[in-house]
Formats: sequence, C-alpha cells, structure tokens
Amino acid sequence: MRNQLALFVFLFLTQINLCQAKDQQGFGNISYEKATNISGKQRMLSQRIAKIYLLRLAGANGSEVNSEYNSSLQLFQRNLTILEANSKKSSLKVRAALKKEKEQWETFKKIIENKSSKNLNNVMNTSNELLKRCHTLVLAIEEDSKYSKEFSSENSGDQLKVETVNISGKQRMLSQRLCLYYTACRVFKKEKLNSKGLCVEVEKIYNEMNNSLNSLLINDLNTFTIEQKIGEVLSQFKQIEDNKRDFFNNKIPLVKIMALSNKITNLYNVITGKYSSL
Repeated sequence: MRNQLALFVFLFLTQINLCQAKDQQGFGNISYEKATNISGKQRMLSQRIAKIYLLRLAGANGSEVNSEYNSSLQLFQRNLTILEANSKKSSLKVRAALKKEKEQWETFKKIIENKSSKNLNNVMNTSNELLKRCHTLVLAIEEDSKYSKEFSSENSGDQLKVETVNISGKQRMLSQRLCLYYTACRVFKKEKLNSKGLCVEVEKIYNEMNNSLNSLLINDLNTFTIEQKIGEVLSQFKQIEDNKRDFFNNKIPLVKIMALSNKITNLYNVITGKYSSL
C-alpha cells in the first residue's frame, strides 16, 4: 500500500512538472525565438545610439541622423516593455537580467543628455555596460529556452533555431559597433584623447564579424532565401575587404562607413527574422 502511494505521488508530481513545462514552452505570449530576436535587438540599439551620439560630435547632422537617433531610443524602450510584459513567468535569472538592463538604460539615457565632447568617455563606458547587460539577458532567455525544450517534444533543431537567432542577431550589434568604434577612433583623435585602444578595437570587431559570417554560411538551418541574404552581406563586406588598409587606418569617409554598417545591420535584421520564423 505504501509503495502504491509513493508511486501515485511520484506520477502526480511528474504530471505537474510536465504541465508546467508545457505552459512555459513560450516566452509569455511570444516564442523563445522571437524573445531572443527582440532582446538581441537591444544589443544593436545600445551601440547605434552611442554611434549617432559620436557622429553628431563629428559633425553629422540632418533629418536622417536625427530620425535614426530618435527611433532607436523609442525602439529600445518599446522592446523593453514587450520583454517585461512577457517575462512574468520566466526564471529568476531572466527577470534579474531584465531588471539590470532597465536600470542601466535609465543611466545611459541621462548620460547622453549631455552633448559635450567632455562626455565621450562616459558615453562609451555606459553604452558598453548597457551592451553587456543586454547580452546577459539574451543568454538567460536562451538558457530558459533550452530548459523548456528539454521537457517538451521539440527536437534539438528547435534549440538550434534559438542559438542561431542569437548568433545572427549579434551581427546587427557588431555592424553598429564597427561604425561606433570607427567614429570614436576619429573623434577621440580630433579631441586629442587616447584613441589607440579604440582604433585597435575596429579590427577586432571586423575579425569577429568575418568569422561569424563564415559560420552562418554553413548553418544547417539555411534556406535559399537566407543564403541569398548572406550573399548580400558578403557583397557589402567586400567593400571593406577591398579597402582594408584604408579602413584600418581610418581613412574612409565616415558617411560611407555609416551607410555600409546600416546596410549590413538591415540585412542581418532580415536574416535573423527569417531564422526566428522557421
């Protein structure tokens, strides 16, 4: 009798765990793939906002620059609201990471209100901290997804989607970060500030993007459309390849690098969206 009772309790608790896991197969009302995509966009936006801040100090003006800046601020806030609304049943790790990202976002917004060249180091430091916290949230969501799928009937291919969305989405951030550090290298030199580390970072970012591009080219999830878009990224990247020396020596006009980084970002946005909807 005692053994039967123990078996009943075990089966009952197992059923509860399975039901809970089924309920948690999504990130609130959205899929884990979409949550990874949205949280990954925050990484890109953190770098885009800092990039435009520096471009303005370098002399870039006009409605296009202002529109990109204002829309980036609004998008970051809207994405944060979406993630908060869908994270109520997520793990403590996800909710803690989201809270830290929100706190750093408030700090960053206050820092960029000061439009002075004396504020350059503060902007770079706070944008990097915001990027770090955004990335921590992406990894926490990816971890939640992996745990959820272990208790569901979904196969390893579904988790590969989440991981690929993360990798592809990260390239949006890197393309903006590339322009950010290219601009910072020039602006810091102009203001007679220490720019050596910033200029070296440009080459590091370029190499990381190049390696990730090679990895995505052979991804098992690739469709014909995705491969076409990756080919378009390669075409954009070739413009740097063909002028690598001038690029690393910061001799290419800022307006050209800005346009190039935005094109690559937009292409990766499409690619990441395609991966997340597979």
